[in-house]
Amino acid sequence: MVNQSGKAEKDSESASLKTERDTVKSAKRVLQILEFFAHNRRSASVGEIVDELDFPQSSTSVLLKSLTKLGYLDYDRQRHVYLPTMRVAFLGEWIHDQLFSDNSLSRITEQLHEKTGATVLIGMQNDIYVHYIHLIQEPQPTVPLYIKPGSLRPLHKAALGKVLLSQKTDVDALAIVRRINGEEPDPDQRVNTTALLAELDQIRRQGYAYTESTVRAGNGVVAMELPTPSSQPPMAIGLGASIEVLKANKNEFIDLLDETVRPFRARLSWKGPPKKGA
Repeated sequence: MVNQSGKAEKDSESASLKTERDTVKSAKRVLQILEFFAHNRRSASVGEIVDELDFPQSSTSVLLKSLTKLGYLDYDRQRHVYLPTMRVAFLGEWIHDQLFSDNSLSRITEQLHEKTGATVLIGMQNDIYVHYIHLIQEPQPTVPLYIKPGSLRPLHKAALGKVLLSQKTDVDALAIVRRINGEEPDPDQRVNTTALLAELDQIRRQGYAYTESTVRAGNGVVAMELPTPSSQPPMAIGLGASIEVLKANKNEFIDLLDETVRPFRARLSWKGPPKKGA
């Protein structure tokens, strides 16, 4: 019995060490993948990454899919290639800002938070959700609006999600809504496509989305498009606060958001969202 107990203990210890080694190996490979992109500065297929880094095909595919699901990589389904997103850039941008820059997106969003006291949100599309990839907020705000970085919200409910939908043609937006409705078991919770298309058209015309209590009761968000290079997924930026604060400062918040995104529009020769029905 003593020998069997000792063997079981050894087996358990060996299994634990193997799990730890595998975890360390996966972490190392994630960093090597990000360094691969930093060096090559272009999108790449699984095969290219596997060949250059000499990784196993299957585990590399799993890692890339996981990083995509977490919002750190974007996957182009037509070209079958991956590219890092702005979420990767935000990881270390604060270090760069402390040393060199006053004009980065990270610094600008901090200034926006200081001016408004509101939660600043930056999000991009992740499947049928908006993925909050960067947030500036109080650790313990008076109104419980704390949002965990990396959170997902339904595209058709969140203000940032509606902005992202408004950047698509009606045909493409409807395709996403059909998927959302197809996955919703409760008929009463399904999206009214006619009402949503009308709202998306209004967002395109006025240049912003405004929501109250659609995700969290008592709170709201005003949001607009944050222009990005064609190589990056579309993004949106918003200000979140209690409905009372949002209503009292709505026009000022819209002006400040517009002021924030204006340099990015100029830099990227922004042409605006698609026209209705396009």
